[in-house]
Amino acid sequence: MKPEEYNSKDYLPHGHYPWPDLINPHAEQMGKDMDGWIDNDYTFLTEKQREKYKRMRLHMCTARMWPDLTYEQTIPCNRFMLQYVALDDQVEDSSLEEIQQLRNRCVAILKGAQPKQEENALYQHMALIGDELRALMPEIWVERFIYYFYQSFRYGIELEYPYKIAQRPPSLTLFKTIREYSVLMRPYLIFGEIESGLVLPEHIFEHIVFQKMISHMTLVVAWQNDIHSLPKEMAKGTEVFNLVFVLQQEFNLSLKDACAEAFRIHNEELASGLALHAEYREFGEYQEHVDKFIYYAGVGLQGVNSFYLETERYQHGGAGFAWPEIGNDMKI
Repeated sequence: MKPEEYNSKDYLPHGHYPWPDLINPHAEQMGKDMDGWIDNDYTFLTEKQREKYKRMRLHMCTARMWPDLTYEQTIPCNRFMLQYVALDDQVEDSSLEEIQQLRNRCVAILKGAQPKQEENALYQHMALIGDELRALMPEIWVERFIYYFYQSFRYGIELEYPYKIAQRPPSLTLFKTIREYSVLMRPYLIFGEIESGLVLPEHIFEHIVFQKMISHMTLVVAWQNDIHSLPKEMAKGTEVFNLVFVLQQEFNLSLKDACAEAFRIHNEELASGLALHAEYREFGEYQEHVDKFIYYAGVGLQGVNSFYLETERYQHGGAGFAWPEIGNDMKI
């Protein structure tokens, strides 16, 4: 198989997962909101980058992942979708020290520190996200969100860094460990608790079986992302953090065989998560809450897959991606 022959929908078409494929009824207004933020606030990006982010229609990822949010609830979720995607994209060429400084500053702002007037929209919007989430959710949930943001940054983006610099992927075993966090999905998945209105207490949320279910769901999205983003990453030529590339290196596989194996690993991950949820029914009075969490996480997983199939973000040749450009003001 030649790279230009690859099509992710051959592996993960619409409706691939056992949950409904839905869209939030406020999607149109969510798009207007996001375009306004890009045009009016994200001025540290070039005009070309801003246009690309608008064409990605990231608001549809929010709308598809969390179709039952009220309009008020969509605002911080939609704002975070843009903030975190742009942040991850634009630190691609940053040093490890710069990435660590960015993480520390974002966490501090989420905890209540005020952004400086000269700080760009990544920081200004992080403060708004924190305020908006606190208006909707109890502090125990906000602390959970902050911790998952920290985890994804600290053990995802930062642990990828040395391998990206060396342009050499880690072993498959280590890659799977890091990829669970570098896919950045953990803070997004718990938006289902906003949707359901059922906030799990800590002793349930931290239960090892529940955490393992979250790990399986997160890794399903990681493998899904690697399958859909492959055309963009093949075009870059220096990307190493993709399951297909790791499989090619470790087992000397062709592109076709590596893609088939990546799809098998994805399906195995999904089956393991579903089997664990079906078997372990020992959450007592909170079993219904856990079931609701998994349902909303599943709708989100179905939704993000549909978004990947529709967005221009991962086009062949990387034409739809907002690559970092010289002159972007990423400084804190």
